[in-house]
Amino acid sequence: MTSKRVDRVNELLRHEIANGLYSLQISQSLNLARVTISAVECTPDLRKAKVMVSVLEDDELKTQSNEVVKALNRNRHDFQKLIATNIVLKYTPHLQFMADHGQEHADRIYQILDNLPPMAEDTPDESAEG
Repeated sequence: MTSKRVDRVNELLRHEIANGLYSLQISQSLNLARVTISAVECTPDLRKAKVMVSVLEDDELKTQSNEVVKALNRNRHDFQKLIATNIVLKYTPHLQFMADHGQEHADRIYQILDNLPPMAEDTPDESAEG
């Protein structure tokens, strides 16, 4: 269970990192418009933070979540500098970017549910009446 302070810091970091995606020049080849910072999970001592990144993958634009996560991890020092200048914390958390596949799993579940055959209407059992 996390404290309210950690929850507030998580949300503040998520917001700051999301804004930093557009202010920092990460890579010209990546389409960062398809990238969402879905969550940040700090340790209770606020020294480490896992940043969950959701990427809307597109084969045509060649936006792949693995490439985006690698690029973000290569540039994590820039994000940490941005956090250190904009957020007052005793320690700036060490960031680790990770792919968040939650949306992909949800899409797969919806696809399976859409392909299920319709259920037959339940009819009362005639033998139970007599």
